[in-house]
Amino acid sequence: MEKSQSAKQNPDSQPQPAELVRELGLKEAMAIGLGTMIGAGIFVLSAIAAQDAGPAAMFSYVAAGLVALPTAMTVSELATGMPKAGGSYFLISRALGPVAGAVVGPGNWLGLTFATAFYLIGFAQYLAYFLPIPTWITVFGAGLFFLVLNYRGAKLSGQLQNIIVVLLVLILALFVGRGLFNIDPRLHKPFFPNGLGAVIANVGLVIVSFTGFEKISTIAEEIKRPERNLPLAIIGSVVIATILYAAILYVATGILSYRVIASYQAPLVEAANRFMSVVGVIGMSVAALLATASSTNAAIMASSRINFAMGRDRILPEWFNEIHPRFLTPHRSILVTGVLAILLALSGEAAALAEISSALFMISYALLSLALLVMHRAKPGWYRPTFHVPFYPWLPAAGGVLALAVITNMD
Repeated sequence: MEKSQSAKQNPDSQPQPAELVRELGLKEAMAIGLGTMIGAGIFVLSAIAAQDAGPAAMFSYVAAGLVALPTAMTVSELATGMPKAGGSYFLISRALGPVAGAVVGPGNWLGLTFATAFYLIGFAQYLAYFLPIPTWITVFGAGLFFLVLNYRGAKLSGQLQNIIVVLLVLILALFVGRGLFNIDPRLHKPFFPNGLGAVIANVGLVIVSFTGFEKISTIAEEIKRPERNLPLAIIGSVVIATILYAAILYVATGILSYRVIASYQAPLVEAANRFMSVVGVIGMSVAALLATASSTNAAIMASSRINFAMGRDRILPEWFNEIHPRFLTPHRSILVTGVLAILLALSGEAAALAEISSALFMISYALLSLALLVMHRAKPGWYRPTFHVPFYPWLPAAGGVLALAVITNMD
């Protein structure tokens, strides 16, 4: 009864004292998703995945992408029907009720904050490869920079994200294109050195690399033409990232042996050094820094919108709900999120932060599937999504089950 009543309640029926400005287009939305996904997940976790599963680690990323895709479609439908800030928290609370929202909201916010800390560590590790700067100094400095950048405005940080993502995709495409002609086939034998089980076990580790699509829904209130741009950005970012991840892993394990790839401080830069010119190596080095930086920037932007939405619903104090009069950003939510991410990153536990983040997101994914089923059953008059999940109800249900299954493979 509570679920159906929640689904029938118009999310705009309550007073909304603080509204965000729609100033981000399709490019910015796509950049938020891709900028998060093409980041530390590939530059930090790829070597760990390859060490565990060998060249077949590329299929760990493909499997993670296939787990994320049904949920991406589910989020697309829910978000076009409820294009408000808060992402999964807002969507689930409106469909399943305030109790579910009170659980998933803090969980989603913490999941993104842990992911932000993981990205900061990745950025610090790659910078240390080029400059003898202690990791903690880089974590603190980079975290403060992106905190201030987001504090000053979504449009400014969104424009920077666009530039970073375009450069990043071009550099990685060059790496794959050149690398395919320099692979040593002997390094791909055996392709499954530790069996299919190792490939599946890796999914829980690397799926944090695909959480960027959900970040797009957290800024839905700031996206222009959400009925068109949200599904294109959410689903498109998952498809592009999956293809790119698989290609990068295939090339990297054909250049460096999976037995030693994790021993390098900057494995993809080392791989580029084997077959690319000095310019190419510098390009991959820049790409590594850009990737981890863009992940951090996008994660701070997205996670702070969850705090903002919870403050607006009074699950958190209204203190979080204030919008800066000049910059028009949820500045207090950004401040709290950024500071906590910096403190977590100072722990240096990259793999642990990644898995904790993944586990929190898998719970959210399962609840999103349930939320869509409830919305279809309740059929509230105000819910008019412009995108509809294909093969309903089987595809969203499968996405929820797969998300829960991933948790069983985590440490």
